[in-house]
Amino acid sequence: MQLSPVFWDTPLSYEITPKSGPVRRMVTLADVRTAMVYDLPPGTTKQRHWLDAGLLVVAASESGKQSDVRVATDALCDALDVEGWLSADPADA
Repeated sequence: MQLSPVFWDTPLSYEITPKSGPVRRMVTLADVRTAMVYDLPPGTTKQRHWLDAGLLVVAASESGKQSDVRVATDALCDALDVEGWLSADPADA
């Protein structure tokens, strides 16, 4: 059985630095994986916007295609935007 390559070191389409919230600056798919595992509050990844973003990040890490990375990067921004973390003040403040 041959394992498919994994492209976790692939850069995102653009760097993402949330202005608020618990999530770190992200430059690569590996940064996103680490942020989703360690930075998000427990249970957060069960929310639809985070689940969708996570699945797209995994798909991009498996394919390494720039088109997949772009879709995953955009989905991550969408999830952060839903939380209000791309603005200076959290949405629930």
